Amino acid sequence: MNVTTMNISLPNELARYVREKVQGGRYSSISEVVREALRRLSADEARQQPFQTLSGATFDARAAADAARRIRELQQRQSLGGDLSLEDLIQAGRQV
Repeated sequence: MNVTTMNISLPNELARYVREKVQGGRYSSISEVVREALRRLSADEARQQPFQTLSGATFDARAAADAARRIRELQQRQSLGGDLSLEDLIQAGRQV
């Protein structure tokens, strides 16, 4: 395994956290803690990858929930006998 040495700066809270992990015995060095954190970050990003759209925008759970709410409102309006036009659907889609 090729190794590159890097110097990093951490806020005091994170530096204390890293030292506690080493002192707790789970990790043998500060470098080991940082490597594990980066592996987990990489794995987390890989899990989120399917939620990327073709345009590269990240999946937005709030926007998806808003869109679902608008669809339910339109469905309810239609089931109550209200007229649901193509323009209503287009407007709802533009608001997403």
